[in-house]
Amino acid sequence: MILTSGGHVPVLLDEAVEALAPEGAQTVVDATFGGGGHTREILKRLPPGGRVFGLDRDPGAAERASDLSGDRRFTFVAGPFDESLGRLLEEGVRADAVLFDLGLSSFQIDDPERGFSYSSDGPLDMRMDPTRGVSAAEWLNSAEPGEVARVLAEYGDVPRGEARRVARAVAQARPLATTGELAEVVRSALGWKERGGNPSKRVFQAVRVFVNDELGSLERALAVTERMLVPGGRLVVITFHSGEDRRVKRFIAGREGRCVCPPELPVCVCGARATLRRGAVIKPSRKEVEANPRSASARLRVAHRTTEPVGEGA
Repeated sequence: MILTSGGHVPVLLDEAVEALAPEGAQTVVDATFGGGGHTREILKRLPPGGRVFGLDRDPGAAERASDLSGDRRFTFVAGPFDESLGRLLEEGVRADAVLFDLGLSSFQIDDPERGFSYSSDGPLDMRMDPTRGVSAAEWLNSAEPGEVARVLAEYGDVPRGEARRVARAVAQARPLATTGELAEVVRSALGWKERGGNPSKRVFQAVRVFVNDELGSLERALAVTERMLVPGGRLVVITFHSGEDRRVKRFIAGREGRCVCPPELPVCVCGARATLRRGAVIKPSRKEVEANPRSASARLRVAHRTTEPVGEGA
């Protein structure tokens, strides 16, 4: 098991780096630097003339990247990955490989002050960058119950009946200020399930994903990556919940250029062109899950950039 500083365990580390194939790359982008575990392994295998861009909006990531400042091949870029990728593209950066390791890092989960954990009491924040946007408490204390229920169902896969019960309980308990208060609201509305564990898990996930616009940012970032990758370039994405995995899967499928013409036509007239070809889908091994239970839901998806140009407006 490989630990970064602070005890973070990179998920699917070897599989991700193998898929990125940095040995033959000139430029690799780690769009979610986190604890830097993937970046450090990439740098071990990258040629002397290569370069790695590490992106992250978490203020703590810049400090965790400081020990790499002496490696001229490495550049840290602060900010949300969709915005940072857009700036790099505008600056003319083209990549041989781009990695997304989505979800939370142990640094965020294990720090009660960040407000991500339902098992440790702390401020109800949940922002990846605490200096930007609306906190979880601000949103939950002002949103209509119907909107809260919609977010829980859409972003946390909370059954709609349960989502409405939690939303009503939130409205009755306002104002909420701490993660412990939100967890208690969920318990009062749903109780404890024999199967599936603590129901707060999905509720906290949904609020976090919504507050940080994680799915919107992901879709925008993938669209930029499609333009950034050189022909033959590799897109590697590690997901941890169904919402983000569906969007990655749908994005790749939508770029495969599948012909939608009626079968009776002798030739394709819809103009289907593939800009991506799907690769492997990899799950963590039993050994990895036993060593790091947080990896259990992970899925690694790979796609390869073709030589087809990206159409206007894509």
